[in-house]
Amino acid sequence: MTENIQGFIQGAILGFGAAVPIGPVSILIMSYALVKFRLGLGVGLGAMTADIIYLFAISFGVLKFSQNELLTQILAIFGAIFLLYIAYLTLIGAKRLISQKRGLDGSFWSCFIKGAFMNIVNPYIIGFWVSVSGVVAVLPSAMMGIAGLFVAIFVWVVFLSFIVSRSRKFISQKAQIAFAYISAILMAGFAIILIFNTFLKG
Repeated sequence: MTENIQGFIQGAILGFGAAVPIGPVSILIMSYALVKFRLGLGVGLGAMTADIIYLFAISFGVLKFSQNELLTQILAIFGAIFLLYIAYLTLIGAKRLISQKRGLDGSFWSCFIKGAFMNIVNPYIIGFWVSVSGVVAVLPSAMMGIAGLFVAIFVWVVFLSFIVSRSRKFISQKAQIAFAYISAILMAGFAIILIFNTFLKG
């Protein structure tokens, strides 16, 4: 196995490991994919774009100040506010479903921006990519490792959006409403955890 192939495979494994666990972005992808495939895809591609920006910024030393405590706290505040805003939008979507209207609304680009902003204002994303950049640097081929990593994330985003959107016809309206309420609660929970870990933990 050549170094390029080995690096790509190891990067892909890392990418799936980062993308598959359920977090705020995955929940938002599923919430919008229940409306339309392209909306869930927009969220995922937006988040992925933010990931790419952060990884390359870290790689080129642009974010040397990323471990600054004040920056982390500022990002945590904005991140928590944004998560609460998403929770509010999800609750509105649930109320629309109850009134026999479509749930969450938006365009591909509005969803793209939401996904990107969700990762940009999450201080833990910076910490995660700082760690990942260190791992990628020691792969047999760093560039192929990065390629494998983002191919894996892209595949997961497309797969998750597609599966959820295709499952919509088998999911009752009551189940969609319940999922919307659960998603809103989880988003609010992520916001509380973000603030707690940043300001109160330890």
